[in-house]
Amino acid sequence: MTPSSQAQALALDIGGGHVSAARVDLNTRMVLPGEIHRAVDPNASADALLDAWAAAALEALAGDGLDGDGPPARIGIAVPSPFDHAAGVSWMTHKFAALHGVSVRDGLRDCWAGTALADVSLAFGNDADLFTLGEWWGGAGRGAGRVIGVTLGTGLGSGFVADGHVVTSGPDVPPDGELWNVPYGGEIAEDFASGQAVRRVYQSSGQEDYSASAAGIAALADVGDARARAAYAELGTHLGGILTPWVAQFRPDAVVFGGNVSRAWAHFRSALEAALPGVSCRITMHFEGSALLGAAALGSQGEQ
Repeated sequence: MTPSSQAQALALDIGGGHVSAARVDLNTRMVLPGEIHRAVDPNASADALLDAWAAAALEALAGDGLDGDGPPARIGIAVPSPFDHAAGVSWMTHKFAALHGVSVRDGLRDCWAGTALADVSLAFGNDADLFTLGEWWGGAGRGAGRVIGVTLGTGLGSGFVADGHVVTSGPDVPPDGELWNVPYGGEIAEDFASGQAVRRVYQSSGQEDYSASAAGIAALADVGDARARAAYAELGTHLGGILTPWVAQFRPDAVVFGGNVSRAWAHFRSALEAALPGVSCRITMHFEGSALLGAAALGSQGEQ
């Protein structure tokens, strides 16, 4: 049985080249059928970007069982940084440059005028923070009081959640809750813990295929390639080294890993756990769905 609209949130996840939108059951904490994925040109005009995001939301709203049942309880949107979440204003320049200084909140409101979403409360959050919140609320970190989330893709993302609240300041977390640029190994953490880092380590091992992606290297590790497995083991060791001081400060009940590179979990888990003895390290339950759950959870922080 499909829940009523007031037992649902509408969630959006804005990526560099895509938008995902879905309804989330606030009782079961699950993404409902009808999830929408659309490619979006990050170099498009402001109007084109806002229209695409608004249309994806309306299409997801019209999924099975909601037609005629009223608006959702709230809308949550996961966005990359830099972004003023409280004001709803984008400050990105590396992507979505046309939206720099633009109120995304007002723009979406204009797009939704006259629809069921016109007056629904709207909240924004950082995508890595909402990955972590989503895992705390309805994923691998559910039931834990304090969770660190780590997303491994082209770069390194992170989030810190305590009792359902995202923590971005204070002595227990790095500045803005971001690990990617903390000093490590004479450089920054992202240089040692990311898909690009795995690729660089593999290339330095003398392999002839210098075009191999992190996913391709994982596939080689799956069939026993020793150098590929070593590259992922090194990733696990570096992740442990990067996280060690923040685990000591934040004292998480769980550290949850997501992002596409974490699909190679079997190849770096042992090295990671050896570098973080006694820490509960877990793989995401939802991958791309985690940020949608986190976006839906905005407004319900603290609900175990």
